[in-house]
Amino acid sequence: MAQIAAYIEQHYAGRIRMADLARHANVSVRTLQNLFHAHCGEPPLRALRRYRLRRLYAAIQRRPWAPLRVQLDQCGLAGAMADRDLFLEMFGCTIAELQNACRTQSLAHLPAPPPACARLDVFLPRGA
Repeated sequence: MAQIAAYIEQHYAGRIRMADLARHANVSVRTLQNLFHAHCGEPPLRALRRYRLRRLYAAIQRRPWAPLRVQLDQCGLAGAMADRDLFLEMFGCTIAELQNACRTQSLAHLPAPPPACARLDVFLPRGA
């Protein structure tokens, strides 16, 4: 899993496919899926989406005035409805609400930022 974590950390903003991850870890796609379900409780691409959303959260906090489209692109996200829904589930606010709160410095009602060690956080169970 450490190899996969390193690969994701280096390539998260680009296009990552299941076959790419499996090839990098020298396992089959099915074995990769089993590993992720055992360690994360979810499929690899959903764990990747969570990682990207954590990176987006941190990017918005660092640069709240940067265009959202640019930040989404830099995190490898398309801004799809699935991204918005998962962001809301993870952080309790929408992406736009976070950006507006960071711009006005009214962060008191928002959830805590993601853990500092995002590399390990990818592979923690969802509830952790």
